Amino acid sequence: MLFEGTVAAGDLLIACALNPETSALERRLGKEYSFFTTGLGVRSSRKNLQEHLNRNQYGLLLFSGTAGQLDPALEMGTVVCPRLWTFPGSRPVCCDPDLWNRLDERFQWELGLTVRRPVLTRKGRLRLFEDYGASVCDMESFGALELALQLGITCLSIKVVSDTAESGISGFWREFEANMDRLAEALRSLGL
Repeated sequence: MLFEGTVAAGDLLIACALNPETSALERRLGKEYSFFTTGLGVRSSRKNLQEHLNRNQYGLLLFSGTAGQLDPALEMGTVVCPRLWTFPGSRPVCCDPDLWNRLDERFQWELGLTVRRPVLTRKGRLRLFEDYGASVCDMESFGALELALQLGITCLSIKVVSDTAESGISGFWREFEANMDRLAEALRSLGL
């Protein structure tokens, strides 16, 4: 399994942007892991995470939670771990190559995109997919991974597709618990 033997439970930080994501994963995975909510947005989440990491030391950051579909072929509930995350105007950051290469190939996706604001329209999602080739988007992963890499912390961002062009934002909340079940199941299958 991916995480088994890689890092002790106390050496792993599972971070999410939203309190409901963090709470849902903590209920499903157990309290032996450290959990942290970064807040929304690339700058704010990075700042909050940096303050937390200044006070606490971890060997592995797992940035997790939800992401929006950009690739029209992706279905809601699909668990993805993009190898690279990019942010407009910045060079992409790479998840830990050793861990990513050891992932089950069903979780391996090439690119995730961090955006400044939610992408709500089908047209907007398709434009970003065509412009960047990213499969999913969120508003935080790039900053979290960039910070972890700067601090020498092994990192991955494993997300569940929480909304699609068809579902819109209402689908996010309607399917939230089922999507958190899928994400937790995938994380357990990797050794958590």
